[in-house]
Amino acid sequence: MKKITTAVIVGTILAVSAYDVWPAMTKKKGDTISEVLLAAAKERPIIAAVWGVLTGHLFWPQGGKDVK
Repeated sequence: MKKITTAVIVGTILAVSAYDVWPAMTKKKGDTISEVLLAAAKERPIIAAVWGVLTGHLFWPQGGKDVK
């Protein structure tokens, strides 16, 4: 199951990165994923807080679990 999860994560990262190349290559500004998220976070600061909690949850050491 770990190999499937890893493949899904890698596939998702590649798909989102590939998608983001298109808006980055256009002349229109503000349409990449990072630009849209930044604009949304300026209007709703809770987005940055939730993003921080999610990132912390994903990378904080999981006490007692043997993750290898």
